[in-house]
Amino acid sequence: MKNNFKLSLIILGIAMALCMPLQDSCFADDNTALSKDITAVTKEPISKKKIAFKFIMAMVGVATSSVIIYVGLSVYNKFFHNQPEPVVGLNSLRSPENFKESINLFLDKTNW
Repeated sequence: MKNNFKLSLIILGIAMALCMPLQDSCFADDNTALSKDITAVTKEPISKKKIAFKFIMAMVGVATSSVIIYVGLSVYNKFFHNQPEPVVGLNSLRSPENFKESINLFLDKTNW
């Protein structure tokens, strides 16, 4: 299983390495138009207000999704998860001394 996974990763890496030169801009039809578009986009000044606004919006999205997940899990636990958690005590750590006690302990733990 691991050998197949490693082999598939190696094949994927080789395929990506062979496809990289095809994405180079020198293969485009009109090189000058492409370079003008790139310089127009990269030379545009970015204000600190835009960066701060995008960061704040991302954090609002994270907080909103966290609240939604918390509320969803709370509702699930309240309405659908009615089984109490088993309490681990000293009896669960006790080892049986003979065959009969081991069978009784197994039956008690598995609720047979």
